[in-house]
Amino acid sequence: MRINRENFFRFFDRKGFYIVLFLSVVVIAATAVYVTDSNLKKIEEIRKAQQEEINSAIESNTQYEEEVKEAKEERAAVKNDSIMNKTEGKKESELEGKQGKEVNEKTDTKEVFSTEVKKLAVTPLPPKTEKKSLASGRLTLIMPLEGKVLMEFAVDKLVYSKTLREWTTHKGIDIEGKEGTPVVASSDGIVTKVYKDPKLGNTIIIKNGIWEMVYASLSDNIKVKEGDRVKKGEQIGEVGNTSKFEVAEGPHLHFELRENGTPVDPTPYFEK
Repeated sequence: MRINRENFFRFFDRKGFYIVLFLSVVVIAATAVYVTDSNLKKIEEIRKAQQEEINSAIESNTQYEEEVKEAKEERAAVKNDSIMNKTEGKKESELEGKQGKEVNEKTDTKEVFSTEVKKLAVTPLPPKTEKKSLASGRLTLIMPLEGKVLMEFAVDKLVYSKTLREWTTHKGIDIEGKEGTPVVASSDGIVTKVYKDPKLGNTIIIKNGIWEMVYASLSDNIKVKEGDRVKKGEQIGEVGNTSKFEVAEGPHLHFELRENGTPVDPTPYFEK
């Protein structure tokens, strides 16, 4: 059977267009359904994998918290045992010490009582005597150098420094003197230090009980050494001009008096 070409074209001109359109829609719909179903399956797989990871993380975190809790409980138990052991040992030690102390006290009391009875029976009590110390008597000094006081003691006020060109405190007194003039010890004592101070120059420190005498800005001709015992009036050095902080004042002796390490004004202590 032969199909006429004109009839064929007519068929497509009328009904064929709709058939082709219908088939295209069916193909597109089927494709969309397939793609959508495939995407949904992939999304479900991804969701399941994420949920498994979350569950695994929660499980691991819970396990970690339980391990931490167990470790804390173990440490607390060990600490409590240690404290109890220390407390028990301390109580035992205190009890033993108390018992030993009571025994020693009883023994000492008996011995002291026996000794005192013997003393009373054999020898009379000696007369009371008073002990005198350097700290109990008033300190008296002699001038380490005869000369004019260039700068007085000033701790609670300010004095002008020619060298520093400013108003400052001064922990001692400066006594004017020619270079090479002998400097003597103001008091008996022991030489504790002989050194070159970066500020005050050549320095000697002599200690007498609670008192310290500081002799500074001396020349290099030092007459004593550390450990020497000196007498009041004994020469210990010579006037110099080695104090960098007082060089503008010219040759002089920088003299300090310290009581228990605290600088005090030496002027009231000099013999009249």
